[in-house]
Amino acid sequence: VTPVTAATTNAIIEQNAVAWGLTNTFTAKQKDSKGNYNYLEFLRVKLLQTFDINEAKRDEGNTPKHYWSDMVAEVDFKPHQYLSFAARNKYNVYDGWTVTNYDMTVSDWRGDSATMSYRYTRDSIEEIDAYFKAVITDKINATFVSRVDRLNSRNIENTFGLTYHKQCWILGFEVSRTESLGSDSNMTTESIFLLNFALTGLGKH
Repeated sequence: VTPVTAATTNAIIEQNAVAWGLTNTFTAKQKDSKGNYNYLEFLRVKLLQTFDINEAKRDEGNTPKHYWSDMVAEVDFKPHQYLSFAARNKYNVYDGWTVTNYDMTVSDWRGDSATMSYRYTRDSIEEIDAYFKAVITDKINATFVSRVDRLNSRNIENTFGLTYHKQCWILGFEVSRTESLGSDSNMTTESIFLLNFALTGLGKH
């Protein structure tokens, strides 16, 4: 148990807590077409939580004691080099899930990929995101991004992009359509056009 003091603008608050955590990693042994073996870390699970000793000692009175913090639960699952799944969640033992974030990505040997994401924070965010990348040629990539706000029933963003890359420079073009809520609660739509140019490989010999 390690006492911790935190300075604030008005006072110094003393904290007294202990934390527990558990991390498990699972590795698979694989054999390739040439008969060679390699190892793939296909699953990682992590749990973390804090116990507030001062809160546990407090007289309950009219306020129930909540001495357990949100439990952090993380999962990384990669059963194949072209498929992955990740979860970043928080669970409150007193009233359920407070944060749930999920990401799943499918890709291929060329570099094409598709990622679907779900974002949820209680009373704040509920969003579905999608990201797609297509390798058209060895020099041209196309991307598409979509973000949907389920909490307010609106499309936050739709973006289409093209990127042309050479050995020493990259040229990109993007078209975006975004929606946002104004201070008067009216929906505002905006279209954005971006042209990007970047030099790469500088300083390499």
